[in-house]
Amino acid sequence: MVNKNIIDVVLTELDYAISTIYNNNNISDLKVSAKTTNKKLDINKAKQSERVMRINHMGEVCAQGLYRGQAVFTSDDKVRGKLYEICDEENYHLKLCNQRLRELDGKKSILNPLWYLSSFVLGSIAGINDKKWKLGFIEETEKQVEGHLTASIKQLPKEDLRSKEILQIIAKDEKRHRNTAKKIGSEDLPTKAKKSMHLLSTIMKKITYYV
Repeated sequence: MVNKNIIDVVLTELDYAISTIYNNNNISDLKVSAKTTNKKLDINKAKQSERVMRINHMGEVCAQGLYRGQAVFTSDDKVRGKLYEICDEENYHLKLCNQRLRELDGKKSILNPLWYLSSFVLGSIAGINDKKWKLGFIEETEKQVEGHLTASIKQLPKEDLRSKEILQIIAKDEKRHRNTAKKIGSEDLPTKAKKSMHLLSTIMKKITYYV
């Protein structure tokens, strides 16, 4: 764990969690080619896009929890620094999803506090096991996220070019994060751990689709 007073660590992480969960910032100068074709969708298609983007927003909230949890508990300074760096980039993704949800007059998941806490705990477990897993947990997470993003893009209405391009931007970064984890050093997770991660994410996505 970082060499700080435990109270300082708790207060810092609590403040970060609140900032992440209730973050309403967006990207004022979002540069995507689909911006000029951001035409209004009909009610049903807008609702579908909202649900898909709410799930992806929840995913970015979880990413923050995962990285912060592992960063707090890892004993490797190099890994910790890289985790915080990736976390900053994931925060950009969070803002992208914030903006698109706002444009769709959509709502975030009311369960985001629970999702963040659950992810922080998982990240903490990965950090405690960093000598055995190294960045294997992050690599597997990014691998599953890539698959999820591909599915999300297909779920969006074909007219919603803006949401699709935003998710493509995010997917490109996630692939880079996975490659970074490989370069730094990662160990393959046990099959049971991979399946548990997939099951948990599936449950979270199904719930977040509606709330």
